[in-house]
Amino acid sequence: MKLLLSVSLVLATLAYTHASVYDNFNNCLKYFYKNQIPSGFQGIALPDLFDRNNFPDGMNQNDLGSPAYICQTYENTVRFATLYDRGRLMPLYSAYIIDVKPKDVPSECYRPKNFQYEPQLVYRGVDGNMMRDAVTELKNYNTQRGIDQKKEKNRPPYLLKTSQSGDNDYTDKDYDRGHLNPCGHHSAGQDRYKATFTFTNVVPMIKELNNNIWSQYEVEMTEMSVNCKDMYVIVGIVPGNIRVQGSRLIAPGYVWNAYCCVDNNDKPITSGAALAENIKRSQLQKFPNIDDFQAKLKNLLGVSQDIELFQNNCKP
Repeated sequence: MKLLLSVSLVLATLAYTHASVYDNFNNCLKYFYKNQIPSGFQGIALPDLFDRNNFPDGMNQNDLGSPAYICQTYENTVRFATLYDRGRLMPLYSAYIIDVKPKDVPSECYRPKNFQYEPQLVYRGVDGNMMRDAVTELKNYNTQRGIDQKKEKNRPPYLLKTSQSGDNDYTDKDYDRGHLNPCGHHSAGQDRYKATFTFTNVVPMIKELNNNIWSQYEVEMTEMSVNCKDMYVIVGIVPGNIRVQGSRLIAPGYVWNAYCCVDNNDKPITSGAALAENIKRSQLQKFPNIDDFQAKLKNLLGVSQDIELFQNNCKP
C-alpha cells in the first residue's frame, strides 16, 4: 500500500510539472525578434549563493548554472523570457512583446500585496508555474522524496531566499520593486499582466525614477507600438555597487530598454533604446540608433564582446 501511495504521489507530481527554468531559451524564443537571443552577456552573472560545503540534499548542482534562463510561466502559459542572475538575485534582462494598445491598458494594473516566486530555481522537478506559495510547493516535493526538512539547508524558506529575492529585500523607502517587463505593456485578457509580478522580474529601482521618467517612457512606448504588428522589447540592467539598506541586494547602476518594431511581414519599421542611471533626479537618455546604444551598453557593462540585442540590429 505504501509503495502504491508513493508511486501515486510521483505520478501526480509529473502530471502537472512542466519546465520554466532551463539552460537556454529554446522554449520561449518567440519573445525575441527572429528567435535570436541577445549576445554579449556572457560572464556578467555571478555564481549561485548555495554553500557547497553544506549543500541541500534535494538539489542538483548541475541545475544551478548562472545565469538561469527562465521562460516565465503563469497559469500554464509562457508569458515572457528572463535572463536571471543567481548571484545577484535579480534579472539581467527580460524580453517580451507589447500586447496592449494605449486605450486597453488594464485598469487593474496595480501592485498586488504578494509577489510570486519561481520554485524551479530550487528544484527543476517542481511545478513550473510562478506562484505565491512556493514554500508549500517545495515542502511537498521534499516530503515526497523523504528529504529531511529539519535541517536548515533543506528548509523551503532557506531554499527560496537563497535562490531569489523576497519581501524583506524591498523595505528601503527609497526603492521600488522596479519591473523590467511592466504590467502596463500587457492586456488584462488571459491575465497577461499578472505574470509580471514575480521577484524574478523586478530590481531595486529608485522610486523617483520608477514613478516618473521611466514609467512615462513605458507609456510612450505603448503609444509607439500602435504602428507595429509586433514590438519586441528587451529591458535590462547594468549591475551597480550600492547596497540597498536592509537588503541583500545591490541596486543596479543603470536600467535600459531597447525595442524593435516590425510590420505585418515581420520587417523592421523602427527601433530605439533608452537608458537611465538608477539615482534620484535621473535623466533619460534616448538612442534612435541601436548600434550607438549597444556600444554604450558594452562600455557600461565592461565586457569585451560586442552586444547585439536584435537579429541584424533590427535593420531591414
